[in-house]
Amino acid sequence: MSYQIFPNVILILSVLAILLLILRRLPEAGDLVEQTPASAGVHQKLLAKGLPAEAFSKVPTFFKFWTKKIWNFVLEAKDLKPHSAAGYRMQKIFNGRLPGFKAQAAKPAMPAEVKDEQYFLDLIKSDPKNLFNYDLLGRFYQEQASFADARDIYEYLASHEPGNAEFQARLGFCFYQEKQFDKAAERYAKSLALDSTQPNRYYNLGLSLEGAGNLEEAVKNFETAVSLEPTVKYYISLSNALVKQNNGPQAREVLQKALALDPQNEAVKSKLEKLTLPKVDSGMI
Repeated sequence: MSYQIFPNVILILSVLAILLLILRRLPEAGDLVEQTPASAGVHQKLLAKGLPAEAFSKVPTFFKFWTKKIWNFVLEAKDLKPHSAAGYRMQKIFNGRLPGFKAQAAKPAMPAEVKDEQYFLDLIKSDPKNLFNYDLLGRFYQEQASFADARDIYEYLASHEPGNAEFQARLGFCFYQEKQFDKAAERYAKSLALDSTQPNRYYNLGLSLEGAGNLEEAVKNFETAVSLEPTVKYYISLSNALVKQNNGPQAREVLQKALALDPQNEAVKSKLEKLTLPKVDSGMI
């Protein structure tokens, strides 16, 4: 058995060695910011709000990004696709054991009682290198349905930390709310490339693709979401997309599965009734 494992270990160690060489050659954070002209407009908007928007190191982010890439490569080698059910379970275990991916319990929660933009602006000014403070402001804007302001924040954060899957997903949400479905799909796809253990992001990617008119890819992503985590919500969206493809029989099958999960769900019952083919009256033939 060891002779089968040994080549895989050598391969992984080789990839890690290459990764370390790349990280040693990374430029400083300030240089990285200067190399992202796309964020210049966002930077000016933040400055107009009085935010210092100072740079921070990208090295931990690049480490996370390439570790994810290596893991997905290992899954592919073992025929465990990252978006498969088995790969999904293994990815969650893998994330939980890596120090860089463990949940940060010390993070302060979103203050439920605070509804004042200035509070978050002052928070950022007091600690401008703390990404979480910017994230708090972005989430505040989203809760207030100020999606253009939220987009500014998450474009800035994504440009500084492109390997952060959550920032990419939140930016995708902003684009979706602004009905920029192609851009929303692009960001959700980037988020899933970084972290394939989020069924809800496959669902959101499906909604974005559906909004952009790409029903075929939308169905594929809804199916992936369902395969990872069967829920009534995912089944309903999958059935809706199938109906738009004029695939009523398969849409009914999907809704039957949703009804099995929640037999009292009136929305599913109603959709099934509408999809039920009318009976043919034999006396009319």
